[in-house]
This record gives sequence, C-alpha cells and structure tokens, in this order.
Amino acid sequence: MIGRKFRAVLFDAAETLFTTRGSVGEIYGSIARQYGSTAPSGAIQAAFARQFRGAGPLSVKDQKRWWKDVVYHVFSEVGMVDNFEQFFDQVYERFRGSEAWVLFPETIETLTELKHSGLRLGVISNFDNRIYSVMQSLDILRFFDTVTLSSETGYCKPDREIFNAAVRALDVPVSDILLVGDSLHDDVEAGIAAGLNAVLIDRGRRYPEVRHVPQIFSLKDILPLVTDRP
Repeated sequence: MIGRKFRAVLFDAAETLFTTRGSVGEIYGSIARQYGSTAPSGAIQAAFARQFRGAGPLSVKDQKRWWKDVVYHVFSEVGMVDNFEQFFDQVYERFRGSEAWVLFPETIETLTELKHSGLRLGVISNFDNRIYSVMQSLDILRFFDTVTLSSETGYCKPDREIFNAAVRALDVPVSDILLVGDSLHDDVEAGIAAGLNAVLIDRGRRYPEVRHVPQIFSLKDILPLVTDRP
C-alpha cells in the first residue's frame, strides 16, 4: 500500500478526528455529582466501556432510548443518581456539540489538504445522529462527502455491511479507498476484511507489538500516501 495513491479517504470519527474533552468518565461524573453521585470517574469510565460493548448496534428507530438504556445500566452498576431522567437529558445534550468534544490539533490542516487534492472524504462511525451537530460545531462537516453511521445503517463496526455501505456512499472502487481508524479490530482489521486498504492511527502507542498492519501516529502521516506531498 505504501507509495500508492488513492481516490478517497474514509475516517473513523471519535478518537481519530476528534476526542472528548477529558475522559467519558470525567464528563459523566462531573454532571452526575450534581445529582448526588459519589462514583469515581474511573469507575464510571470502566462501567461505560463494559455496557457499551455489550449493548449491540445503535437502534435505528430510537437512538436516544438506546443510549438511555446504556447510561441507566452504567449507573445501576456504580450507584444510581437522583432524578435519572433529568440527569440523562443533560448528559445526552452535553455530547451534542463542542462542549464535550475537541479536534486533534492536526485534523483541520489534514482535511484541508486532502480536499484541496481532490479526494473524496467519508466518515464511518458507530455513532448516533448527534455526530452531525458534533462535526458541525467542530467545523469539519463541510469537508465530508459522505457520513455512514451504525445508527442509520443498522450495522455497526466490525460488521462488514457497514463498510459496504460506506463504500457505496463514496461511489469509489473499494481498492481506491484508504481507511483510517484508531481501533485495530473494529476499524483496521475489519476494514481490510471488507476489501479496504487501511492504516491504524495509534497516537497513544497502544499497539507497540503490531506489525501486520501499517501504523501512523498523526493524521498528517497519511498525506504522503494519498497526495503528491513528499
């Protein structure tokens, strides 16, 4: 793959283009304390990770209900807050925009250069439809030709069907698309299995032993792969 050029780049969203302002546990914890919670942020973070993994694909029909169930099970595990309904509405809205999310420093520069090079750009994410307002508030929605979501397709990564949907949306042969994601299994290995070329972005050096897939450490590292930039 190294040295070849592509016609499109497909990005994972959270932890690839942008990240939370603090950990999810810290954000949930800061609001939960307003509702009587004494659970440590680390415990909330761990419970959230467990409940999210076991929750299955986002509901296409009722995305907010899906998230509400996840959050209810998190706080059933770490200690229930007072007035859960009001708490959930507040925390759900916090993640709708830039109040909870921040771009990685190189995101805008990289996307700008990719668009100037004439590439089609897409997002593929296990996110709900709040991603549109998140990307709008972070001023990156304008760069993307397509957005493919688990909450809209009914399939979530690593299911091959969501990758197939993203390829169809981009309307570019699968061999001409480069996928960039931060999850070794859900993004990169699953994308390769679906016929895509893929690179793992590993900002935190979480995968030091991985040798079977290409790795980058900043979004800017993909520019030599897909543009004429040296």
